[in-house]
Amino acid sequence: MTLPTYPSTHRNRDPILSVLKKYLPQNGKIIETASATGEHIFYFAKKFPNLIWQPSDKSKNLFWVIKERSKKLKNIKEPVCIDLTSIEKAHLQLEFSVLLNINMIHIAPWKACEGMFRFSKHVIAQGGFIYLYGPYKEKYKKLARSNTEFDLQLRSQNPEWGIRFLEDVVRLGDNFGFELFEKYEMPANNLSIIFKKVN
Repeated sequence: MTLPTYPSTHRNRDPILSVLKKYLPQNGKIIETASATGEHIFYFAKKFPNLIWQPSDKSKNLFWVIKERSKKLKNIKEPVCIDLTSIEKAHLQLEFSVLLNINMIHIAPWKACEGMFRFSKHVIAQGGFIYLYGPYKEKYKKLARSNTEFDLQLRSQNPEWGIRFLEDVVRLGDNFGFELFEKYEMPANNLSIIFKKVN
């Protein structure tokens, strides 16, 4: 059986891994939001067998793919349905060391970004962090042509989508007790952003 894949995952998973290696704990639980086909979480779970990995997504449509892809790995939990625009109270009782969110913020309404930080405030342990990956605008910095075109394409599909200003995301993080800790330039004009929980 050929499972659905995203070509971008194969291009960005190793650069992302190189950043995660600097921050992931020796032990603990990691949650990924917007897991989609589960390719990232499957790849990282193989690299970090001592960590427990929790996939999640707002839709159950691809859960069968995640289960099929990860059935031989004991450190990947059953996927759970978490809609960041409407979080259930039961999900706020969970606890994790790290939250991963890869390539979601620009293809979701701003409310999903707000929900991600609100959710993280409840479920990320003190001193834990959020890892974000994707394209961002930065004030006083010219946006790469490819990202300008991508932004226009996204907004033409849905006016609530689009590449976000990093400064807006940082301000939102501050509101929920997460401080910008580090920023890494990544291939194809993307960024890796680390937010640390400070209160």
